[in-house]
Amino acid sequence: MAGITRNKWTEKSLALLAELYPTETNEHTAMMTGMCVTAVKRMAKMLGIRKSTKKTKTERINHLNRNYQEYSVKEMARELGMSRTGLNRIASALGLKRTKEEYRNLLSRIRNEQIQRERRRALFGLDPITNIKVITNRPKILLRCKLKSLGYIVGEEQNVMYYTEDSIRRDVLESNGRKLGLHFIPFPGEASLLVTAI
Repeated sequence: MAGITRNKWTEKSLALLAELYPTETNEHTAMMTGMCVTAVKRMAKMLGIRKSTKKTKTERINHLNRNYQEYSVKEMARELGMSRTGLNRIASALGLKRTKEEYRNLLSRIRNEQIQRERRRALFGLDPITNIKVITNRPKILLRCKLKSLGYIVGEEQNVMYYTEDSIRRDVLESNGRKLGLHFIPFPGEASLLVTAI
């Protein structure tokens, strides 16, 4: 007994216990937390952490079988409320694998979703959350959005900004826009209305 050292529970090991205990074997949870199996069982009981029911396990297996080819491990783990390690172990036990084509499609979908999210953030002037470059000229995009909110009309060419007779012209913004390659011209619809009125 004199040679045995006991590990103490830390915040990290308790968090691991809460994450792993419901879905993992006691042995795996003990190995990951650095505790013995008895300590894992005792602490789980003290904290009121229970093993998943067979129904939950069946639901998880069904979910994996249905979605493994289309969704990432991270997405499925978040949806099922379990760790990626646990989900990978179940998928491995079930013999689930992705073809190269399925894997490429999965990566392509995730990348497209990230690009769309980054574009939305850029349009609202928010900082990017990834290193994906989605806008070639961020200052120009932001200025165009600002001008649009002030009543300017964005042309189909994207570099043309229209103003109407009722527009309050913003000389400083227009000057900055010209430096970025924007062109400011009167709205063509109003010119045709003036001609027809005469």
